[in-house]
Amino acid sequence: MNDLTPAALAAFTSRHGAATTSVLRQSGIGKRRLARLVDDRLLIRVSEQVFRLAGTPRTLEQRCVELCLAHPRGFLTGPTGGMLRGLRRLGPASEIHFSAPHGHHVDVVEGVRLRQSTKVLPWHLEQRADGIVVASPARLAFDLSVDLSPIDHASVVEQLVAQHRLAPADLRRIGHELVHPARRGSAQFVAMLERRIGGGAAESHGEVLVGHGLVIRGVPVVSQYSIVLPGGGRIRFDLAVPSMKWAVEVDGFDTHFQLAGGTNDRRRDRRSHVVGWQVERVSPLDLTDVDGVCDELAELYRRRCLAITGVFPDGSGEVVRVTPAHPGVLGNLG
Repeated sequence: MNDLTPAALAAFTSRHGAATTSVLRQSGIGKRRLARLVDDRLLIRVSEQVFRLAGTPRTLEQRCVELCLAHPRGFLTGPTGGMLRGLRRLGPASEIHFSAPHGHHVDVVEGVRLRQSTKVLPWHLEQRADGIVVASPARLAFDLSVDLSPIDHASVVEQLVAQHRLAPADLRRIGHELVHPARRGSAQFVAMLERRIGGGAAESHGEVLVGHGLVIRGVPVVSQYSIVLPGGGRIRFDLAVPSMKWAVEVDGFDTHFQLAGGTNDRRRDRRSHVVGWQVERVSPLDLTDVDGVCDELAELYRRRCLAITGVFPDGSGEVVRVTPAHPGVLGNLG
């Protein structure tokens, strides 16, 4: 390490142990010294212009920054971009997904999946302080439509909205720019936009599963709905039908099963009951049979509608008014 200047060592430290030839020269490492460092195996040549500091941990971030330094017009996207942003539902990492504009030469190495695009605009990218260039939340929301199932894609988009300040307007904007019949993922991206539940972004995968399941069954829920209690307190429900004062709480976090968390949940429910709200709770065990719990919740919602309005929704968006002409409806509730 004695042959590395303090500036060069700082450059390696700030880039996960990687640096370019130009940065090293600016840090006082000339051509001859650089060759000697490589011969002495203190530096490892990664590509023509990129070097790795020997002995540094071989992390995902290091591999990513090496790609970005070697190919400045490229960026990390797909599952790799999602991992760098801490997204859920991505599965185990097997390859690094690196995208570059069409016509830009990239040296494909083992463990890297090259994805090329005919359209990459400046706002599609974000450069991190460590030198990694990653797809912006909006671009990542589109690109992941190729890699994930529809429900998992919907889930990570909700996470991007909730945690990464992705505005719904930017989802529409990226759709206008990238959706094309010949571009993979376009149909799923459009379908995701059409199916998004109104209200705030869902905060967990369980909320997405239950919310979509209820909408399919004709229950018009909105997400993250808040009510103000007498005296100024506020409660926010995971899913709700405000017109019926009916809500669902999806208890997916460990705190719900601790003494303090469970006590707070029951207190919230009692306070909701005082102002006329019916609250149903879904546990992680319920989520092992999403269709079953959504069937039960939809039935409870229909009973709620019947009790308040005398109207029984039939699950398709239509309603049936309970009169002697429809004796079977009441009998089926039995």
